[in-house]
Amino acid sequence: MQVSTIQPVFKLELNHKVTPGIACIAKYDGTHACFTASAGYDKIIIHHPQGGIISGRAQRSQSHGEVSELNLSQAVISMAAGPLKPDTQRDMLLIGSPTQILAYDVHDNIDLFFKEAPDGVNVIIVGSFGKHEALAMVGGHSSVLALNSQGEEVFWNVIGGKVNAMITFDYDKDGENELLIGCEDSYIRVLKNNQFIAEMAETGPVICLSQISEVRFAYGLANGTIGIYEEGIRLWRVKSKQNVISLQWSGECLACCWANGRIDWRDAEGRVVRRVQMRSAAAAMLLADYRSLGTPDLVCVSDKGEVLGYPPTQESSDASAKKIPSEEDRLAITELLNKKQALMVEMQHYEANASSSHLNLEVDRPPTAMPTNTRLQVAVAPDVEEGTLELAISTNNETIVRAALVLAEGIFESGETLARHPPLEQLRSILYIPLRPPRDVPVDVHIKALVGYADSEQFHIFELTKHLPRFSMYRLTDNAKRKIDSYVTFRITERVQRICIWVNKNFLLDDELELESEETKELHLKFLCLRDNSFLGIDFEADGQVKIITEDIRLAGDIIQSLSVFLNLSDLQSTAKFPEVEEKLRLEMDNVSDIDETRHRLAAETAEKAQLITALLPAAQDAAAYNLNEMLNRYKEVILLNEELITSCYVRRSAQDQATDSLKQLHTILQQATRLRVGKYSKAVVNACRKAVRENNTEALIKIMQVGDT
Repeated sequence: MQVSTIQPVFKLELNHKVTPGIACIAKYDGTHACFTASAGYDKIIIHHPQGGIISGRAQRSQSHGEVSELNLSQAVISMAAGPLKPDTQRDMLLIGSPTQILAYDVHDNIDLFFKEAPDGVNVIIVGSFGKHEALAMVGGHSSVLALNSQGEEVFWNVIGGKVNAMITFDYDKDGENELLIGCEDSYIRVLKNNQFIAEMAETGPVICLSQISEVRFAYGLANGTIGIYEEGIRLWRVKSKQNVISLQWSGECLACCWANGRIDWRDAEGRVVRRVQMRSAAAAMLLADYRSLGTPDLVCVSDKGEVLGYPPTQESSDASAKKIPSEEDRLAITELLNKKQALMVEMQHYEANASSSHLNLEVDRPPTAMPTNTRLQVAVAPDVEEGTLELAISTNNETIVRAALVLAEGIFESGETLARHPPLEQLRSILYIPLRPPRDVPVDVHIKALVGYADSEQFHIFELTKHLPRFSMYRLTDNAKRKIDSYVTFRITERVQRICIWVNKNFLLDDELELESEETKELHLKFLCLRDNSFLGIDFEADGQVKIITEDIRLAGDIIQSLSVFLNLSDLQSTAKFPEVEEKLRLEMDNVSDIDETRHRLAAETAEKAQLITALLPAAQDAAAYNLNEMLNRYKEVILLNEELITSCYVRRSAQDQATDSLKQLHTILQQATRLRVGKYSKAVVNACRKAVRENNTEALIKIMQVGDT
């Protein structure tokens, strides 16, 4: 495929290094765009190309006349900007440190608010959500938090994994924005009115999200995959060996900035139409009207401070250029030539088969022939001894399966593809491939098999797709008799025939589940998990009472969510009992309380020692005028206190890491408790849990997990 290049419309050097992924473009005075980025551990640079003077805390850089430097006392983890204040269109700068959030008005040199974030700050965005026009939304290690311009909490929710990316997007087309959250646990979740309405499973941690249009958004994964979703359906995806830094929709193309400095422009079908390479690794790619011409440019920044601006479309005013075929025409011609080449190769194979059959009339079959009735058959069955699913690929005659290529998302540890090619002495008409889905999500397994005879030189390619249901790793059994005290119960009004349809659709059964008679009102099912041989029981009573028996609270939540979607249940309340989870919840709450006390004590000691150093330094300077020994003693005390401060800093960092881990475990349990309910009951559990965590009320949390909102 021919790929064109594009020339930048402006270039500049910042003469500062830029931290990858921590950058934004904002209009602090409401008119002129300024590039803002992290330039080190605790330093922020602001480039103001229109000649505006950044005053206040920001000092003009010595290495660049259009760059101002803002020094902080905390490490810069994330950054965002937007019109957070309701009475002005000027952008406010939001800076995230490991445990704090600072909202700063650069133009007026004032702090809007300073907020503690115990769960950490991984990503910050500013946007409208629901009925709120402007909110600062903060994604932490296991939760998401929204703040208004005064720093007041508007909503809070728990997430299953670390938050890596967020955008506001009208997902359900109701005129109000929802919050799309990309998580480290490989899910894209949609939050509406503080409850999750959808989630899309991916094959790796989601690190990048970007809106394309009113119905489309782009995503990027840590394994190098990028793609586009439209109304919850993936349109296309491609995979690269590089990591994506940013995705932006520029003109009619999706611009992709990779970590190695390469920038691709892809059309609506994912084909590369333009490509450029920066001189060093990429740090950021942003879309902004940086030249104040009324149209946004693609601003690409390297980690060494090189800034390149590209227009949204590649224009050519040369009259002779109009005679050159367009890029779309060249792509179409290339695609047709590729198809022609493939058809010619296929025709050569058919001609070889025909000539071989004419030359070998005395032979029963030529070495390249294939019976016309050859069919490829695929089946999946549980392998109890190995704890896997066994994928069987076979033919219906004496031909053999020479090799097979299996493509599936999130099943194989080494990637998304597994190739099996047994040695010649083991070739048969059937080939077995083990599958072990690590998560309970539906998977489409794409199979490409080479079929022919054992002595064939050319093979025919068969392609098939096998669907694995969501709970395929659970096999139906009749002999599982276990006493388990963990369960969740709820009540629904639904015919048992509909329940059978749901079971057949979501579980991998040897034979479809059928009722003994039309009068049957109850259904009792027992399953064993192939991963760890754990027990799962589902009882549907005649009065509508449903009981899910399992020690895995995550599995119980997945079953409830799947059942509620199938039965179209908008609200569902439940009662749960998970003794092991409750004990773990108590332990994590105690850990969080102890760590908080330790942190407060260490903070007080640090402040006291810092005051002593502040008092000793002037005393040492004064003593230099009359007593050198006194001066030396004062400086020795300062050195000792400084060493104690450094040691205390390491202890506080360790305590912070422990607090983050405990909060993540706690939030994971709370999220699993919310998934045991649906609709307004799930939302009520979130709000009640937030209140109980603030009050450090462990028993209230246990009660909420058991019966919902108390």
